[in-house]
Amino acid sequence: MIPLRARLIAGRHQEIVGRPVKSWRVGAGPLLPAVLLAVLVLVGILLVLVPGDHLALTVGLMVVLALILLGAYLVTVDARLVVCERGLIMGRLIPGLPLSPTYVIAGREIDPRTVCVVADGAKAAQELGMPFFFFQYKTFPGALGVPALVFNGPWGADVSAPRRSGPLPPRDKSLFIFSQRRASDIADQMLHMIGREGTIPPGFAPHGGLQPIPVTGRRQDAVSQIPGAWAPETGGR
Repeated sequence: MIPLRARLIAGRHQEIVGRPVKSWRVGAGPLLPAVLLAVLVLVGILLVLVPGDHLALTVGLMVVLALILLGAYLVTVDARLVVCERGLIMGRLIPGLPLSPTYVIAGREIDPRTVCVVADGAKAAQELGMPFFFFQYKTFPGALGVPALVFNGPWGADVSAPRRSGPLPPRDKSLFIFSQRRASDIADQMLHMIGREGTIPPGFAPHGGLQPIPVTGRRQDAVSQIPGAWAPETGGR
Protein backbone atom coordinates (compact mmCIF):
# COMPACT_ATOMS: atom_id res chain seq x y z
CA MET A 1 0.00 0.00 0.00
CA ILE A 2 1.29 3.45 -0.90
CA PRO A 3 1.04 5.82 2.12
CA LEU A 4 -1.18 8.86 1.58
CA ARG A 5 1.62 11.34 2.30
CA ALA A 6 3.84 9.60 -0.27
CA ARG A 7 1.08 10.09 -2.85
CA LEU A 8 0.80 13.76 -1.90
CA ILE A 9 4.57 14.29 -2.13
CA ALA A 10 4.69 12.50 -5.49
CA GLY A 11 1.81 14.64 -6.73
CA ARG A 12 3.70 17.83 -5.83
CA HIS A 13 6.83 16.54 -7.59
CA GLN A 14 5.17 14.80 -10.52
CA GLU A 15 7.79 16.04 -12.99
CA ILE A 16 10.59 14.54 -10.89
CA VAL A 17 9.34 11.13 -9.74
CA GLY A 18 6.01 10.46 -11.47
CA ARG A 19 3.39 8.13 -10.00
CA PRO A 20 4.23 5.98 -6.92
CA VAL A 21 4.53 2.28 -7.76
CA LYS A 22 5.55 0.34 -4.63
CA SER A 23 6.40 1.12 -1.01
CA TRP A 24 8.52 -0.60 1.64
CA ARG A 25 8.78 0.13 5.36
CA VAL A 26 12.25 0.16 6.93
CA GLY A 27 13.30 -3.08 8.64
CA ALA A 28 14.08 -2.84 12.36
CA GLY A 29 14.98 -6.50 12.90
CA PRO A 30 13.80 -8.66 15.79
CA LEU A 31 15.62 -6.82 18.59
CA LEU A 32 13.34 -3.77 18.82
CA PRO A 33 10.02 -5.65 19.18
CA ALA A 34 11.71 -8.06 21.60
CA VAL A 35 12.89 -5.18 23.82
CA LEU A 36 9.48 -3.49 23.75
CA LEU A 37 7.75 -6.77 24.60
CA ALA A 38 10.21 -7.35 27.45
CA VAL A 39 9.39 -3.91 28.85
CA LEU A 40 5.66 -4.67 28.70
CA VAL A 41 6.10 -8.05 30.42
CA LEU A 42 8.39 -6.62 33.13
CA VAL A 43 5.99 -3.80 33.95
CA GLY A 44 3.11 -6.29 34.01
CA ILE A 45 4.95 -8.51 36.49
CA LEU A 46 5.76 -5.55 38.73
CA LEU A 47 2.12 -4.41 38.71
CA VAL A 48 0.88 -7.90 39.55
CA LEU A 49 3.31 -8.12 42.49
CA VAL A 50 1.99 -4.89 44.03
CA PRO A 51 -0.30 -5.93 46.91
CA GLY A 52 -3.96 -4.97 46.89
CA ASP A 53 -7.07 -5.41 44.79
CA HIS A 54 -6.30 -3.42 41.67
CA LEU A 55 -6.96 -5.77 38.75
CA ALA A 56 -8.92 -3.21 36.73
CA LEU A 57 -6.21 -0.58 37.23
CA THR A 58 -3.49 -3.06 36.25
CA VAL A 59 -5.30 -4.04 33.07
CA GLY A 60 -5.91 -0.38 32.21
CA LEU A 61 -2.26 0.56 32.75
CA MET A 62 -1.09 -2.41 30.68
CA VAL A 63 -3.37 -1.45 27.79
CA VAL A 64 -2.12 2.16 27.88
CA LEU A 65 1.52 1.02 28.04
CA ALA A 66 0.99 -1.43 25.19
CA LEU A 67 -0.43 1.37 23.03
CA ILE A 68 2.50 3.65 23.90
CA LEU A 69 5.05 0.95 23.02
CA LEU A 70 3.19 0.16 19.79
CA GLY A 71 3.29 3.84 18.90
CA ALA A 72 7.04 3.95 19.61
CA TYR A 73 7.56 0.96 17.32
CA LEU A 74 5.48 2.44 14.50
CA VAL A 75 7.36 5.75 14.71
CA THR A 76 10.68 3.90 14.58
CA VAL A 77 9.73 1.91 11.48
CA ASP A 78 7.84 4.74 9.79
CA ALA A 79 10.70 5.44 7.37
CA ARG A 80 9.70 4.29 3.87
CA LEU A 81 11.22 3.90 0.46
CA VAL A 82 8.72 4.41 -2.35
CA VAL A 83 9.78 3.55 -5.88
CA CYS A 84 7.93 5.69 -8.40
CA GLU A 85 7.75 5.70 -12.19
CA ARG A 86 10.74 8.01 -12.63
CA GLY A 87 12.31 8.32 -9.20
CA LEU A 88 11.88 7.54 -5.53
CA ILE A 89 10.74 8.99 -2.23
CA MET A 90 12.70 8.04 0.86
CA GLY A 91 12.22 9.10 4.48
CA ARG A 92 9.73 9.33 7.29
CA LEU A 93 6.17 10.07 6.29
CA ILE A 94 4.75 11.18 9.65
CA PRO A 95 3.88 14.87 9.05
CA GLY A 96 5.75 17.36 11.20
CA LEU A 97 8.26 14.89 12.69
CA PRO A 98 11.23 17.14 13.59
CA LEU A 99 14.71 16.63 12.19
CA SER A 100 13.56 13.91 9.80
CA PRO A 101 13.73 14.98 6.14
CA THR A 102 12.00 13.13 3.33
CA TYR A 103 13.97 12.89 0.09
CA VAL A 104 12.59 13.20 -3.44
CA ILE A 105 15.15 11.78 -5.90
CA ALA A 106 14.84 11.44 -9.67
CA GLY A 107 16.03 8.20 -11.27
CA ARG A 108 18.57 10.10 -13.39
CA GLU A 109 20.04 11.56 -10.18
CA ILE A 110 21.14 8.10 -8.97
CA ASP A 111 24.40 6.48 -10.10
CA PRO A 112 23.30 2.94 -11.13
CA ARG A 113 26.85 1.65 -10.73
CA THR A 114 26.57 2.19 -6.97
CA VAL A 115 23.19 0.53 -6.48
CA CYS A 116 23.96 -2.52 -4.36
CA VAL A 117 22.80 -4.57 -1.40
CA VAL A 118 24.86 -5.00 1.76
CA ALA A 119 24.32 -7.86 4.18
CA ASP A 120 23.96 -5.58 7.21
CA GLY A 121 22.77 -1.96 7.00
CA ALA A 122 23.86 -1.04 10.54
CA LYS A 123 27.38 -2.34 9.90
CA ALA A 124 27.49 -0.53 6.55
CA ALA A 125 26.70 2.79 8.28
CA GLN A 126 29.47 2.11 10.79
CA GLU A 127 31.86 1.19 7.99
CA LEU A 128 31.19 4.49 6.21
CA GLY A 129 32.12 6.41 9.35
CA MET A 130 28.68 7.96 9.80
CA PRO A 131 26.31 7.37 12.74
CA PHE A 132 23.30 5.16 12.06
CA PHE A 133 21.06 8.19 12.72
CA PHE A 134 22.66 10.22 9.89
CA PHE A 135 19.65 11.55 7.97
CA GLN A 136 20.50 9.73 4.72
CA TYR A 137 20.80 6.39 6.53
CA LYS A 138 17.47 4.77 7.26
CA THR A 139 18.63 1.93 9.44
CA PHE A 140 18.34 0.86 13.06
CA PRO A 141 21.26 0.01 15.38
CA GLY A 142 19.59 -3.17 16.59
CA ALA A 143 18.78 -4.40 13.09
CA LEU A 144 21.89 -6.57 12.96
CA GLY A 145 21.84 -8.90 9.98
CA VAL A 146 19.08 -6.99 8.17
CA PRO A 147 20.30 -6.32 4.60
CA ALA A 148 20.16 -2.83 3.14
CA LEU A 149 19.99 -1.06 -0.18
CA VAL A 150 22.84 1.39 -0.80
CA PHE A 151 23.13 3.94 -3.61
CA ASN A 152 24.86 7.20 -4.48
CA GLY A 153 22.71 10.26 -5.20
CA PRO A 154 22.59 14.03 -4.71
CA TRP A 155 23.36 15.51 -1.32
CA GLY A 156 20.30 15.02 0.87
CA ALA A 157 19.88 18.69 1.77
CA ASP A 158 19.40 19.46 -1.93
CA VAL A 159 16.60 16.93 -2.48
CA SER A 160 14.62 17.27 0.75
CA ALA A 161 10.88 17.74 0.16
CA PRO A 162 9.82 20.25 -0.93
CA ARG A 163 12.68 20.59 -3.41
CA ARG A 164 13.50 22.52 -6.55
CA SER A 165 13.14 20.74 -9.87
CA GLY A 166 16.78 20.01 -10.67
CA PRO A 167 18.11 17.81 -12.17
CA LEU A 168 20.99 17.35 -9.76
CA PRO A 169 24.01 15.10 -10.32
CA PRO A 170 25.08 12.39 -7.86
CA ARG A 171 27.54 13.81 -5.33
CA ASP A 172 30.71 12.21 -4.08
CA LYS A 173 30.40 10.94 -0.49
CA SER A 174 26.61 11.10 -0.62
CA LEU A 175 25.38 7.56 -0.07
CA PHE A 176 21.88 6.57 1.04
CA ILE A 177 21.14 3.43 3.05
CA PHE A 178 17.76 1.78 3.54
CA SER A 179 17.54 -1.40 5.64
CA GLN A 180 14.94 -3.91 4.53
CA ARG A 181 14.95 -7.70 4.36
CA ARG A 182 13.79 -7.46 0.72
CA ALA A 183 16.59 -5.04 -0.20
CA SER A 184 17.50 -7.04 -3.33
CA ASP A 185 13.94 -6.70 -4.66
CA ILE A 186 14.02 -2.94 -4.00
CA ALA A 187 17.37 -2.60 -5.77
CA ASP A 188 16.04 -4.52 -8.77
CA GLN A 189 12.97 -2.29 -9.02
CA MET A 190 15.14 0.81 -8.68
CA LEU A 191 17.41 -0.28 -11.53
CA HIS A 192 14.38 -0.95 -13.74
CA MET A 193 13.13 2.54 -12.90
CA ILE A 194 16.54 4.07 -13.70
CA GLY A 195 16.60 2.09 -16.93
CA ARG A 196 13.29 3.64 -17.99
CA GLU A 197 14.99 7.01 -17.57
CA GLY A 198 17.67 5.94 -20.07
CA THR A 199 20.63 6.48 -17.73
CA ILE A 200 21.90 2.90 -17.50
CA PRO A 201 25.39 2.82 -19.13
CA PRO A 202 26.10 0.35 -21.99
CA GLY A 203 27.18 -3.09 -20.84
CA PHE A 204 25.91 -2.41 -17.32
CA ALA A 205 25.50 -5.32 -14.90
CA PRO A 206 24.14 -4.92 -11.35
CA HIS A 207 26.87 -4.91 -8.74
CA GLY A 208 27.37 -8.46 -7.53
CA GLY A 209 24.14 -9.52 -9.18
CA LEU A 210 22.44 -7.67 -6.28
CA GLN A 211 23.51 -10.40 -3.89
CA PRO A 212 24.16 -9.09 -0.36
CA ILE A 213 27.75 -7.89 0.09
CA PRO A 214 29.32 -9.03 3.37
CA VAL A 215 30.50 -5.99 5.36
CA THR A 216 32.87 -6.00 8.32
CA GLY A 217 31.89 -2.67 9.87
CA ARG A 218 35.56 -1.60 9.81
CA ARG A 219 36.13 1.87 8.36
CA GLN A 220 39.25 0.79 6.46
CA ASP A 221 37.25 -1.81 4.50
CA ALA A 222 34.64 0.61 3.13
CA VAL A 223 36.21 1.36 -0.27
CA SER A 224 36.83 -2.30 -1.08
CA GLN A 225 33.36 -3.45 0.00
CA ILE A 226 30.83 -0.69 -0.75
CA PRO A 227 30.56 0.96 -4.21
CA GLY A 228 30.79 4.73 -3.90
CA ALA A 229 32.43 4.63 -0.46
CA TRP A 230 35.36 6.94 0.33
CA ALA A 231 38.63 6.36 2.14
CA PRO A 232 38.80 7.31 5.84
CA GLU A 233 41.31 10.12 5.39
CA THR A 234 39.04 12.06 2.98
CA GLY A 235 36.53 12.92 5.72
CA GLY A 236 32.86 13.81 5.13
CA ARG A 237 31.06 15.78 2.46
